Amino acid sequence: MTEKVTQVKLSYGRCAVSPKFFEDFYDDFMDSSPLIRARFENTDMEAQRALLRHGLSHLIMYAAGSHAAGMKVDRLADSHAKGKLDIQPWMYRHWIDSLLRTVQNHDRKADDLLLLVWKETVQHGVDKMVAGHGGGRI
Repeated sequence: MTEKVTQVKLSYGRCAVSPKFFEDFYDDFMDSSPLIRARFENTDMEAQRALLRHGLSHLIMYAAGSHAAGMKVDRLADSHAKGKLDIQPWMYRHWIDSLLRTVQNHDRKADDLLLLVWKETVQHGVDKMVAGHGGGRI
């Protein structure tokens, strides 16, 4: 496991101890676009936050080279693809930006370098999800 992924795992641990982290993420993400907010109109947000908790773990472990996490990211990509949830590639840019802002607000050790490492770490899996969408770029 690389040192960068270890830094992200430690940061995620500091963030995830608070359920408010996941609430704040979705507040920020939904505020980033009315089109994104509309995607969550009839969503059980408690269940969605639990999915995010696991999804972030999978993205981090995928960046570390975990084959099992890679299979989970494949399933995420499939569920978010054009024929299913149809999460548009441009939405992932907002997702990453919201994640970084939320990490910055919840991890007392977050600085510009750590946020860059976070971005690089999750970008690896996000790129796979965008590729699985069936078109478009972030």
